[in-house]
Amino acid sequence: MRVLLLESLLVVLLNACTSNTNEQKADSTALADSGAAVVNDWECIPGERAGIITSRSSEQELIDKLGEANVSAHDTIYGAEGMFSIGTIIYKGTPNEAHIVWKDTLNFKNPDYVEVGFIEPGKESQVKWYVTNGVKVGTKLTELELINGKPFNFSGFGWDYGGSVVDWNGGKLMNSDSTSYLSIILAYDYENQALNSIAEKVMGDKSFESKDPNAQMLNPFVSHFIISFK
Repeated sequence: MRVLLLESLLVVLLNACTSNTNEQKADSTALADSGAAVVNDWECIPGERAGIITSRSSEQELIDKLGEANVSAHDTIYGAEGMFSIGTIIYKGTPNEAHIVWKDTLNFKNPDYVEVGFIEPGKESQVKWYVTNGVKVGTKLTELELINGKPFNFSGFGWDYGGSVVDWNGGKLMNSDSTSYLSIILAYDYENQALNSIAEKVMGDKSFESKDPNAQMLNPFVSHFIISFK
């Protein structure tokens, strides 16, 4: 099943880890200089960290902690409208692939954001990354409303930035100063003709409320989430 992933970054299709050995390799590797194991707990705290990645992290640090096999250094990060940048990809080719774009693009230090959700359609449950508030890849629109504590607004489907949450409307997923370090991209099964008929009513470069009856019927899911840093 293919899924329409309309978002700010181009979707890369991945294969799941096929053995316990590969899973262990992705979760924990030995530090070359100390022999201590570094375990990625997959927890994301918007503004603070994405697993072991913090605002002070660097590409070299990730190589040292996760091992070269788990870090694709100086890789191409594709974006919308043909744009791209050079960043870092960790766990490439697994359900837990994450793309890192750096503020310091010369030294590959200090992440601007980390994006997860590069997974084959139908395998969303294999993604280990999760947000402390309960958001994860596969979370439905109606669940997002409950987590946020109120309806939110998202951009209509059918264009490069379609499905992006544009306003949490003062809900729990927004900070008291009206900032948010969590970005959400929604998607739906575009091969489902019944859903396509509903989606036509929440299409285009404009904002829709999650409480819109058509949005509720479509009930799209989180295809990607992005953690940015303070």
